[in-house]
Amino acid sequence: MIFLSADVGGTFTDLVLIFENQVFFDKVPSTPGSTKAVLNGINRITTKAGISKDEIGIFVHGFTIATNAFLTRNGATISLAVSKGYRDTLEIGNQRRPHLYHMTQVKPKPVVPRSRIIEVVERLDAFGNTVIELSNAEATEVAKRIANENPEAIAICLSFAYLCPNSEEFLRKQLKIILPAVPIYISSEINSQVGEYKRANTTAIAAYIGPITDKYVEILANDLVENGILAPLRLMRSDGGVATPQAARENPVTMLLSGLAGGVIAGEAIASELDVDNLVTFDMGGTSADFSVIVDGEPRRVNEREINGQPIRMQSLDIETISAGGGSLAHIDLGGALRVGPQSAGALPGPACYGTGGEEPTTTDAIVALGILDPDSFLGGELKLDADLAISAITKKIAKPLKVSVTNAALGIVRVANTGMIQAIRKLSVERGLDIREFSLLAFGGAGPIYAPFLARELGMKEVLVPFTPGVYAAQGLLMTDIRHTTQASWFTKLETISENKAKKFFSSLKNKLSDALQRDGIFKEDRYFKFYADLRCEGQFHDLTIELSNPTMKNNWSTEEIKINYYNEYERRYGHSDRSIELELISIRTDAYGRTPKPSLRVNSEKDVLLSIPSKKRSVCLDEVKGFEDVSIIERHTLNYGDCIEGPAVITQSDATTLVLHGQTAFVISSGILRITEQSQSIK
Repeated sequence: MIFLSADVGGTFTDLVLIFENQVFFDKVPSTPGSTKAVLNGINRITTKAGISKDEIGIFVHGFTIATNAFLTRNGATISLAVSKGYRDTLEIGNQRRPHLYHMTQVKPKPVVPRSRIIEVVERLDAFGNTVIELSNAEATEVAKRIANENPEAIAICLSFAYLCPNSEEFLRKQLKIILPAVPIYISSEINSQVGEYKRANTTAIAAYIGPITDKYVEILANDLVENGILAPLRLMRSDGGVATPQAARENPVTMLLSGLAGGVIAGEAIASELDVDNLVTFDMGGTSADFSVIVDGEPRRVNEREINGQPIRMQSLDIETISAGGGSLAHIDLGGALRVGPQSAGALPGPACYGTGGEEPTTTDAIVALGILDPDSFLGGELKLDADLAISAITKKIAKPLKVSVTNAALGIVRVANTGMIQAIRKLSVERGLDIREFSLLAFGGAGPIYAPFLARELGMKEVLVPFTPGVYAAQGLLMTDIRHTTQASWFTKLETISENKAKKFFSSLKNKLSDALQRDGIFKEDRYFKFYADLRCEGQFHDLTIELSNPTMKNNWSTEEIKINYYNEYERRYGHSDRSIELELISIRTDAYGRTPKPSLRVNSEKDVLLSIPSKKRSVCLDEVKGFEDVSIIERHTLNYGDCIEGPAVITQSDATTLVLHGQTAFVISSGILRITEQSQSIK
C-alpha cells in the first residue's frame, strides 16, 4: 500500500509518501485557508516518487484551519439556545483571572455575543427529572426566533442535559424543520459532563469552528477526487487519533489541535523503537514551538484545556505551545528589553532573509547571521536566503538600538527564544512532578534540531534525539495512529456503592455507542479495541484524577479496591502524598474506541559498516560570544552511516532541516538513521 500524509503548518506544508520501504518527502509554502499547498505538494511528491496519484492507498491530513479560525476570531456567526435564566453563563464565566494581581483586566470574550443567546422555557432538576417540560409551542417559537437571526451554526446547551438529552434533541428536531441546512450542535453530544459554563462554552466553540472545518474538509475531499486521488481521507484529531470526515463534522472540537498531534504520535513510535521510557517532543517550525511529554512510553493526554483564555473540554494530547518559531519577530519593548514573538512573519512576508518583503528581524535571520544556516542550501537549494538582508534587519532593529554588535544581537535573539522554550519544557515536566533530567529531548520540525542542543544542555537532559527526516517528522506521525472515537458520561456516586453489574451496564452502553461509530467508519470487529477510564476525586474535593480501568464490560473485571489503590498511587505521584483513608467519589466515566488501520514501516536506514572518516567541509559559524566566529565542520547527513560519530562543534545539513552539535557534545548515528546527541562527559549506552 502507498501511504501519503500532509501536515499544514503556519509557514510550510509538509508531505510524506511511503511505499516499498522508500520514503519521499517535500515541503511547500502554506496557503492559509486554501487547499492549494496540499494539492501542489501532492503533485510534486508523486512526480518525485514516480507514481500515479490514483495508486495512493490512504491519505492522512493534519491542519490548522479550526485552530486559526478560533484564535483569530474568524469563525461562524452562531446562535446559542440555553435554559431560561442561563443567558449570562458565558459572560460570567468563572473566577479565573488571566493576571492574578492586575487591578484592571479584560476577560476573553465568548464566541457568541449575549444578543444572540436565546432562552428556552424548560427545566430539569439535578437528577434529570422534568420540572418544566419543553412544549411543542415553545420549541417552535424558539426555532423561529433563532431562524430570524440567520445563523451559520447553532449550539444548544440546556441545563442538566448531560443527565437527560431529550429536550436538546427535541429542540434540534424543530430547528431542523425551519433550518435544514444549518449545522446544529447539542451539549449532550459534544460534552456530556457536569459544569454549565465549560459545557456551554465547549458546545458554542464547536458551532463556531464547525462550518469553517466542514467547508475546508468538503473542498479538500472534492479537490482530491478532481485531481485523481481516490484514497480514503483521514483527519488527525487533537487526541492523536484519526477520524473520517463524517466523524470530524459531528464534533469539530476534536479537530481544534489537529495540526499539533502528529509529532507526538511519531515520538511515541520512536520511544518504543529505542526503548526510551521518558521523552519530551519538541516541534519547532516557522510559527511556533510545540512541546509534549511521553512518560513510561505513553503520551500524556488531558480532558480539558484553555486556549486563548477559553476553557474547552476535549480530550487532547498534553501539548504546550509558545510563539517561538523560525518566523518569530525580534523587537525591543518599551522598557528597552529584547523580546522574541509572539508576532510572526509567517509565510508572507516571511523573515527578512527570504527577500519577499519582510523587514523585521526573526530568529531565522539570527541563525543566518550566525552562519548556522547556509543561504545557498536552504530547503535543498529551492529557496535562496539573503544573509545581507538578515544582517541589515538585525542591525537596524536590534543592534543599533541596543548599541551592540550584530553578532551579539543575533546571539541575544537565540538566547531569548531559548528562554521561552526552556520555561515551556519546565511547565510540562517540573510543574507536573516529573524530573526533567530523566528525559530525552526529541527534536524535529525545520528549526527544532538547531535549538534542541541548547535546551537539553541548559535543562540537564539525558540526550537529544533527531529523527532521520526531522523537517517532516510530524507529517510522518500522521501515518502512525489508529481511528479513534471518545465519549463520556456523568455518573455521580460514591465508588464503594458501585456493583460489578452496574459498572458493566454503564460502560457497556458507552462501548456500544462507540462500536456503532466504528461500524460507520468501516472498521471490522477484529480491528476494534477499547480503553476505559473513571474520573475520581477524594470526597469533598473539587479536582479529580482520571484512572484507567481494566475492561469493566467483562465479568469479574471490576475491583473497587484495585481502583482505589491505583487512584491513591497516582495522587501520591502527582502531589507527593495521599490519605488512603478518605473515601472516593466517581464523577464521570469515559471510553475510548480505536480502529486499527494499516501503517507503514518508517525504518529507513539499515545498519552499515562504520566509516573511519566522515567527509566534511568547513564554514565560519558563531555559537557563543567567547569563541566568536570559527571554522566548524559542515556535514551532509546523507553521508552518515550507522555507528558514525561526530564531535562538536558541527553543523549537519539536509534538505528539510539543520542539526547543530555544540562544543562538548557528540552525535552518534543509531537505529533508523536517528542522531543521538549527548554531552561528552556522559557515558554512552
